[in-house]
Amino acid sequence: MEVTRVYYNDDSILIPGHLIRRKFRKPVFYPFERKYGFDYETINDEELIVGYSQEAYRKFYKDTYPEGTRILLIEMKNDPHPIPARTKGTVDSVDDAPTIHCRFDNGRYIGVIPGVDVFRKITEDI
Repeated sequence: MEVTRVYYNDDSILIPGHLIRRKFRKPVFYPFERKYGFDYETINDEELIVGYSQEAYRKFYKDTYPEGTRILLIEMKNDPHPIPARTKGTVDSVDDAPTIHCRFDNGRYIGVIPGVDVFRKITEDI
């Protein structure tokens, strides 16, 4: 059995955890925290796994949320003046933290922090 630290790409959000590989079985991902809505996930698509490093984390968010990408804010945590839930915004830039700086449709400009704030990329399905 091989256990490695990885990020799992769940709806364009990286979740840190362990990937367990066993002979003759599909790999299984276990998140470090249970706050993500699942205890484990069987991995059918290995492309959903991202290397566990700060550089891989930064690169993922810079590549996934380029300038002009639309996002939907679901919940902003740890902010004294949060953006209201279900507000849409447009990505202006992603810094090295990585914080995703957005101009929201309500006129506010603020950074969204992956792993702290809850948001998702807007696609045609939404």
